Amino acid sequence: MNSHLLDEHYRIVKVINGGEKGKTYLVEDVNLSGSQFIVKQLSPPNSNPQALTILRRLFTSKAATLEKLGQEHNQIQKLIASFEENEEFYIVQEFIPGNPLTDEIIQGEPLTEDQVITLLSEILEILVVVHSYGVIHRDIKPANIIRRESDNKLVLVNFGTFNEAMTNTVDHLEYMPIEQVNGNLKYNSDIYALGIVAIAALKGLPTNEISNLRSQKNKLTGEILWRDKNLKVNGKLAKIINRMVRFNYRRRYQYATEVLDDLKNLINVDDNQQKRHQKKLLLVLMGIAGCITLGIGAWQLRLPKPVSDAQKQLYQDGVNKYEAGNYEGAVEDFNQAIKLNPRNALAYNRRGDAYYRLGDYEQAQADSSQAILLNPQDANAYFDRGFAFSELSKYKEAIADYTQAIKLNSKDAYVYYGRGLARVQLKDNKGAIEDFNKAIALKPQYTEAYLQRGILHRRLKQRLEAIQDFDKVIKINPSDAKAYYQRGLTQSINKQKYEAIKDYTDAININPKYIEAYLNRGDTYSDLGNKVEATEDYNTILQIDPKFIAAYIHRGIHRFSFGDYKGAIEDYSAALKLDTNNIVAYNNRGNAYLELGNKKAANQDYSRAIAINANNALAYYNRGVIRTKQKNKSGAIADFKKAAKLFRQQGEQDSYQDAQREIAILQNQSAPVLTTRPKSGKIEKN
Repeated sequence: MNSHLLDEHYRIVKVINGGEKGKTYLVEDVNLSGSQFIVKQLSPPNSNPQALTILRRLFTSKAATLEKLGQEHNQIQKLIASFEENEEFYIVQEFIPGNPLTDEIIQGEPLTEDQVITLLSEILEILVVVHSYGVIHRDIKPANIIRRESDNKLVLVNFGTFNEAMTNTVDHLEYMPIEQVNGNLKYNSDIYALGIVAIAALKGLPTNEISNLRSQKNKLTGEILWRDKNLKVNGKLAKIINRMVRFNYRRRYQYATEVLDDLKNLINVDDNQQKRHQKKLLLVLMGIAGCITLGIGAWQLRLPKPVSDAQKQLYQDGVNKYEAGNYEGAVEDFNQAIKLNPRNALAYNRRGDAYYRLGDYEQAQADSSQAILLNPQDANAYFDRGFAFSELSKYKEAIADYTQAIKLNSKDAYVYYGRGLARVQLKDNKGAIEDFNKAIALKPQYTEAYLQRGILHRRLKQRLEAIQDFDKVIKINPSDAKAYYQRGLTQSINKQKYEAIKDYTDAININPKYIEAYLNRGDTYSDLGNKVEATEDYNTILQIDPKFIAAYIHRGIHRFSFGDYKGAIEDYSAALKLDTNNIVAYNNRGNAYLELGNKKAANQDYSRAIAINANNALAYYNRGVIRTKQKNKSGAIADFKKAAKLFRQQGEQDSYQDAQREIAILQNQSAPVLTTRPKSGKIEKN
């Protein structure tokens, strides 16, 4: 028994779990006699004051959200309180008397299909509420599903939200999908985990057997092979579970509501089939003469199936292969179905989808066109062809197709979103904003539409509106790293550098491999003169991806900024090893050589940049600086004139004026170079 009181009123009864990252206790509140709670201690990864400030803000935000969730649904473990003590974070949760699902999923004792359907339905109903608050559970497994003693209902406990925010590490991989392991969490990551729980229940597999299950995969598709000859499962239920545990999250169910709908349809179909069976049995028992007709019908069913049935089977086989990720196999089946019925619009439509997945956008467009020819009222075919046209950079054609799809179905938010993206490419900014607005009106939780509208607002210099859009995404889904990153970019443009750093850090906390967030945070640290922090960010990128060229270039610029010209040259040279035609690296390395007094090497680098791209204004400007130092007046004037022309065409007014100033100085002097002339070339980042 521990005599220490947490938050001055929680006495520890026993330690439930203990580890380096934190402990879990059963406690009692000394102010409320007999009241017991669960307290989780969360240990930050370090005591850096800036990191603690960010974690403190995240902790408070996530605690408030989980508190609302517990109030919203009585099958979600309630969060009672949260507090901080000695730079450790604590959450106080409801203690739920009952047994975890691990007590029900026992080795060799599978649950029945009805039990599994009930289990899935209960947890999915909870997930609908959880996801509607922008929360992802992150750690669904039998141990975190409690059957409550009081009413025998399932309760979802131990949300992984806090652990992810504190540690940036991943544990308990048995039930976790690959995108979550890689830090790219999705709502349907929870659906995957629940699907694995369902498979475990149907097969009677404890947690320590799940890793063996996950290793049994189709070599071509990567999908889990969980059904065997000894396991008899309703084919429609198996199909639902298969879609829940797809390896690729894009081919999985996207929302818990979708799984619930299919489960309800399955139950209804089974009920109807049972009723029809009972009616047939009643007819036989009554001895009605019509039973002779039934006998003839049964005999006819034994005859070879007509071609139409074979064609339907091929089509369904193609759909099944498509959903399993076997796109080549799907194309083959759809080919056969089309041979049997050249007017099968659905087969053309689905074959086009398969070609799209294979990256053959021309063929995808051709198949969608054939589907439209056969069925001009098929909104989905126009939608699919719109995407194919977009991939082919035929944005006008894509917009025409999206528009036709909208005429046929004006309630599809995704079509407006697609048309908005195409309009952005054509710089129809007003039309794009209208489309994103419509998509959001139809689907108020459509985070991608808010995100793209925010990016467009920023491009239009409507930064307040951009921030509002990114805020909305974060409110819907506080775990959306892209929204923090995009808001950080906007804060940076607004000169709110410390706010930008906070956003980049939040994005990194959510996705520890978010290279772009590290890059921009490094640049911001560099602008603020934080030499060590900036270098650490660039180094981290290169640990994640040693071939990420921009990290070498940006680290080179950072080194150049504090006079480490040799280090900068090393970085630019490393970038050029990866891309021998990188103009930015040549330009910037030339500047570093110039600072070291190596005019020849600098001149060679600028000349190489010009040889690669004759319209690179900076390279002409920088070579003009070198030629000025070499007292090559005519060559310098020629370079500055070329640079001025290109700067003007590109709308770079300040740089244009710099070049004009250099020309004027050279033309109006016969003495050596004036001291007002820049001593080094212009830096280029992108």
